[in-house]
Amino acid sequence: MTDSISILIIEGEPNLRGNLASALTEVGFIVAVVRDYPEALLKIDEFKPDIAIVDEALSNRAGREACYQLHSALGIPVIVLGEDSSEEVWERVTEVEADLYLIKPFSYRELVARIKAILRRYKKAAGGDGCENRNKGF
Repeated sequence: MTDSISILIIEGEPNLRGNLASALTEVGFIVAVVRDYPEALLKIDEFKPDIAIVDEALSNRAGREACYQLHSALGIPVIVLGEDSSEEVWERVTEVEADLYLIKPFSYRELVARIKAILRRYKKAAGGDGCENRNKGF
């Protein structure tokens, strides 16, 4: 299921960015990594991701804004990574239509399993390969 699935990673922390890219590439995903939302906007048109992983802690609410824009404008699923397990954070992440909130540190095996599960749900809902909604309009 990882063949030709592209993942955009928007992560502010350099070590985690590199580790995520390595772990996801190793299992066969196509990965693009950026450090912030403005850089992601430049990357989206050329990369056309199937799913995005967004750092909730990006400055100036950019993580939540990125999540909302990627999900609603592009129609792609979004996984948010964060360090806070408070109800307020869960509520904010839900409000921006994230498909999953994963608390750091996390297992890369769990992340891969959840990516596959989310994409299966999108595929089933779309009635096709799960990528029909991507890049609807930035």
